[in-house]
Parts: sequence; C-alpha cells; structure tokens
Amino acid sequence: MIKKTALKKWIAGAAIAALTAGLALPAEAKQETYSASKAAYKGTSIADAPLLASKSRRVSKGKNAGDDVRGPADPSYKMDVVYDAKTHKLTGKMNVSFKNNVKDNLSELYFNLWGRADVFKDKGGSMDVSDIRVNGKKASFQVKDTALHISNLSLAKNKAATVTMNFNVSFPKQQDRFGWYGDTVSMGNWFPILSVYDEEGWNVDPYFNAGESFYSLSGKYDVKVTTDRKQVIAATGTEQGKPAVDGELATHHYKAENVRDFAMEMNPTYKILSSKVHGVKVNVYYDDKYAKYAASLMESGKDSIKLFSEKFGKYPWPELDVVSMEGWFGGMEYPQLVMISLSENRTQEWVKSVNAHEIGHQWFYGIIGDNEFDEPWLDESFASYAAALYDNSLDQLNVPPLPESYYHVTSKVSDFTARGNAGINAYYYTIYDYGATTINDLRLEVGDDAFYKAMKDYFNEKKFGISTTKDFIAAMERSTGMDLTPFFREHRVFPSDQY
Repeated sequence: MIKKTALKKWIAGAAIAALTAGLALPAEAKQETYSASKAAYKGTSIADAPLLASKSRRVSKGKNAGDDVRGPADPSYKMDVVYDAKTHKLTGKMNVSFKNNVKDNLSELYFNLWGRADVFKDKGGSMDVSDIRVNGKKASFQVKDTALHISNLSLAKNKAATVTMNFNVSFPKQQDRFGWYGDTVSMGNWFPILSVYDEEGWNVDPYFNAGESFYSLSGKYDVKVTTDRKQVIAATGTEQGKPAVDGELATHHYKAENVRDFAMEMNPTYKILSSKVHGVKVNVYYDDKYAKYAASLMESGKDSIKLFSEKFGKYPWPELDVVSMEGWFGGMEYPQLVMISLSENRTQEWVKSVNAHEIGHQWFYGIIGDNEFDEPWLDESFASYAAALYDNSLDQLNVPPLPESYYHVTSKVSDFTARGNAGINAYYYTIYDYGATTINDLRLEVGDDAFYKAMKDYFNEKKFGISTTKDFIAAMERSTGMDLTPFFREHRVFPSDQY
C-alpha cells in the first residue's frame, strides 16, 4: 500500500494514552513521529487519516490445495506501455504466463487492480482493462472494486497458461507512491497483478491506504515503456541497452527476475549518483531541490546493503534504485526500488534512517514475501528492526504492548481497521514499534550469534518465497534448538490469528 507511519521514540505512556483514547497526538508527540514506510496525512495526526480498508475479503475458499500451495506459480509478465506526460495517462498491453499448480481444471483467475481504489478516484486516478484472452480465447470477466475476476475457464493442473489484456491507467494528482505531482510520476502498483490463490482461496483484500494490502509471488518481468525522451526513469530490474529514440519519444526496456512486483519513477530533471557495494550498483535519483540529501541517501544505501547482507543474507539483485521525491509520506518499498519522500526540513539523519527502513524491506517483503494484509508484522516489524540496527539504536526498542489484549503483533489489518481511528493508531504502534521490540527481545532471548544465524537460515529457507508467522517461529526454533513457545505467546505472536 501507500501510506504508513512508524511511531519512533515515543514516550510510551503518552503514546499508549493517545492510542487507547483514539485521540489526535499532542504536538510534542507528533514531532517525534516519522514515516518509516508510509505516513499520516501531512498536517494531521494519524488518527485523522481517512480509513479505506475493510474486512479481509476472500473468494472461492481454497479446496484441493495443500496448506503450503500458493499459485498460480512462476508468473512471467511482459508489458508494452506508453505514458503520456501531458495527460498523465498510460495505455498498455500485458501478457502473463504461469503454471496452474493449485487446482484441477482451474475455472477462474483473479487480478488486483490497485489503481481502482476509491482513494484515487477524486484525484483523477483510475484503471481499466479490456480484450482479455486466456490461451488466445476471449474470456468472460467482471471488475468489482479492485478485483478483476476472469471466469468460465478450464485450466489443466500443472500446465502453463497465458492471459493477455489491454489496460489503461489514469494517474491521480498526488504526492504518493501512485500518482503524479509536478515533474514526478510515481508508478507503484500501476498495472494489473495476478492475485494469489492459497488455502484461503483467492486473495482480493481491499486497498489499505494507511499500509499495504499487497501479496504476490516472485516471477519475471519484461517491460517496455515509451514516453517523452527527456524522462529519466528509475525502475525495478535492469535496463537492457540504451533507449530507442524516435523523435520526441524514447522506449526503455527493463528485465527483472525473482521479483514480486515492478515499479518505476519518472522525472525529466533527475540527476543520478551511482556507486557499488558488494557488487551491487546503487543509483540515487534526485533533483536540484533535494540535492543536499543525495550523499546521505547513497551512504545509507550502501551501508544498509552491506549490513543487512551480513546479518540477514546476501542482497540477490544487481541493482538498487533509491528515488527521492517531494512528499509527506516518508518512504515506500518495491523490489530493487525505494521511494523516499522529502521536504526541505528533513534532517540528514531522518533521511538515512527512513532509507534504511525501506531498504530493509528488500529483505522483508522483497526477498522473503508475506501477505501484507493478513500478516503485516512479517515485513514492517522486521524493516523497523533493520532500521534500528542501522541506526545503532536497538536498545531503544523497548516499548510495552498496548493495554488492550486484543491487539496482537500477528493481528490482520482488518483487526485494526474494525476499531476505526484508534485501531489505525494501534496498528502503527503495534506493528512498527512493538513488533520491532519483539524481534529485538528475541535476539536478546537467544543471543546475537544464534539469532543472526537463525535469520540467515530463515532467509535461505524462504528466499523468493512466502513466509507466515508459523514459518518464522518454526525456522527460529529449528535453528536455535529452543522451544520458543512461551516467548512468542508472551509477546502476542499467535499463528492462530491467521486461522
């Protein structure tokens, strides 16, 4: 999703009081908040942010799928799109191949069309699809909210299939991960993406504007984008050769492997600062307005890759793009690309810390995937821990749980949103702050050597796959040889929250 806020270095009593009451934060508390991965609306408290997520939604309850089966498997996307910088509209064709690994004679498919979320509509945003074909045959389909349902199919198990479609996108005018503002175009969650089928059925949860609803499997992307030749583009993957120029237009070609999403950022005024660390090329994109932050973004980018590779597992891709943009929301993560939202009053230390958080997501959600709507702690708590590790502030991860026992580290997004604004505040505090505290307490419980060995074992086991709370607990116990049931129970980590 787009907007989230981590509540960093709160005075625990004041924070919990505000959360429990569901009130706006006092001015002094607001000054101590930061957007580690998305944020509250500028000029308002988190409690004032509109709430646009409802209960978790599933269709076609999973049958004939084992507990560990997720699909469709091995998705491979090919896209050819044109972006018009004057109208802020995109037209494209997409071809998605995959293997049906989940059901005999699979009768339906779902895609998530995140650009259709209500939060974008009043700002000019939309996403539409047409001419959908499955294995070359015209398919029946229906679009409801952000879910595209393709029906009346019969796809043989363990056989490949291909879906083609045309799609059109209007980008909303906003400073955000999806939208345009000034010269900058943020292309996060901008195309139809194949939904995941698992033991719960098809995952078509609502868009969560105060966090993420994203859940997708790793695959391949082959993307061609044609736009104004002056555009400077940062993107997931690696550009293939130089852009092909035709008059005032240029076509860029990108390929990426073992990624679960594909994002781009465009701005014709971008300058690029590049360097390497451990064989990884780090590119920092910035314009003149925020040039003063470029060195800090490069420093924290390189140091984060080096540190997290040492502690969690080696960064697996050849590049990482760190993209700066004007905005209020802090940052947002995509595979091989992070967006850092800046204003002129950001401190260099803030910029470094937020960048470390977003780069931490390259490991937790990018490499080790999860269902961000059902188990948001598996990426946000871990990325917050990673930022504290980078900041050398692990000793500050010591916040208590909220007094309401129904808020768990493993609660779903819908468990928080069901309680309105107070629940959203609780989401940030529990998932970011108390979740990161829980991970640090685990490190203290088992010791540094055992903890980081277990994290590397976990990384190697779940690399490019999907993890669950149950998987994480099992990996920790297997690696350490310890029964950690009492520890996780005490810290409100319950695999049963997902049942």
